[in-house]
Amino acid sequence: MTQRVCLVSPKPPILQRARQLKLDVVCVYTPEEFRTLPLDALEGETCLVLRHREDPRSMVEAVRALQAQAPFAAVFTVQEEAVIPAALLNDALGLNGVHWDTVALLTDKWRMRQHTAEQGVSTVRAAIGTTLADITEFGTTVGYPLIAKPVGGSASLGVHKIEDAAQAKGVHAALVELGLDCFLLEEYLEGPEISVDALSANGRHVVIAIADKITGSGFMEYGHSIPAALDASLEAEVARTVGEFLDSMGLRDGLSHTEMKLTPTGPKVVEGHNRRGGDRINTMTELVYGIDLEGTGLAQAVGKFEPLTERPTAKCGAAVAFFEAEPGRLVAIEGAEEVRNHPAIREFHLQFEVGKVLPPVRWSPDRAGFLVVTAETGEAASALARSLAARVRFVTEPVEARGEELQRQRDLLTELDQAGYVGALDANR
Repeated sequence: MTQRVCLVSPKPPILQRARQLKLDVVCVYTPEEFRTLPLDALEGETCLVLRHREDPRSMVEAVRALQAQAPFAAVFTVQEEAVIPAALLNDALGLNGVHWDTVALLTDKWRMRQHTAEQGVSTVRAAIGTTLADITEFGTTVGYPLIAKPVGGSASLGVHKIEDAAQAKGVHAALVELGLDCFLLEEYLEGPEISVDALSANGRHVVIAIADKITGSGFMEYGHSIPAALDASLEAEVARTVGEFLDSMGLRDGLSHTEMKLTPTGPKVVEGHNRRGGDRINTMTELVYGIDLEGTGLAQAVGKFEPLTERPTAKCGAAVAFFEAEPGRLVAIEGAEEVRNHPAIREFHLQFEVGKVLPPVRWSPDRAGFLVVTAETGEAASALARSLAARVRFVTEPVEARGEELQRQRDLLTELDQAGYVGALDANR
């Protein structure tokens, strides 16, 4: 009997994986998502196009009606913007997978910090702020530097490091300008940053990929390499901390992506997600470990994959490097073809064509493109990726500022505000 799966906000790659598993697919999209799909992306799948953020009950009832006709084996997504509707459907349809309580903790960073403090798991001092006085009081109590960022969001948008009290006023003004009348304050965590992708089944968490991370200004991510250069004892401590964190969140099944800092007092969780990592981590994990996170996560959700019992062994190293470019009108791209043809290149992508205006890099999609390479180790791959990326030069010319950048950032913050979505749903549950 053909199994049926409900995919929330699926992009073409996950649709292709569902076809390979011979699943009967029902897709749930917003109108905006549906309009951006390539014309050939859908091949006979049933699609529900709904404004589920504005009216989640209509989404639940529409999918429930289809469930009554033929049962779903699972609801599945790998998109950050879809984890909340997927959890609502899991609850409503009585399916396994991640449920509302867990997703609410993972998408509302203040809720997460309060919960981990109560549980005594990877505790980080934090507070909610609304005023300049809140920032300076937190700085006086906890010490500088500190972090101010949106309570909900992703893609490194709106994150500020405040070095001392003298910077507080400027950062507060920037937060207010972005429309953030409420923000999260956290102690700054010293140390290198990593991310951990795991697959859980019945409460057993198996770490698959640990990635070293390279960040630039504004905490923007400009590179990742797998496997991370950790000794065995630190790797075990990271895996233990991730497991404790996922247990505290109530995540028992499915994919997870946990961002961490390796502080002098041990690994600390920055934030977590019940999805696979972005920034080509899925591609690199398949290159290094032979495991496609998206396909494996979907296969496990519908019972077509035997759960992992131990971490796989790396067969090589892989890295992604993102191109850096000055804002302005793109006049020329130099060195791209030479780098594209390098034998270590596994993926190469340019985000903008000549003639387009490159925006200031405020969040991940603003980056000018990327390349993925393989090498003997993660460290070697990282060095090679950065060297090759530096050979690609984006020649830009200044353009007149149009006053649209601020509104663009405000719109993005609203779009990415999962915490606000959680709060609105809480009020109506």
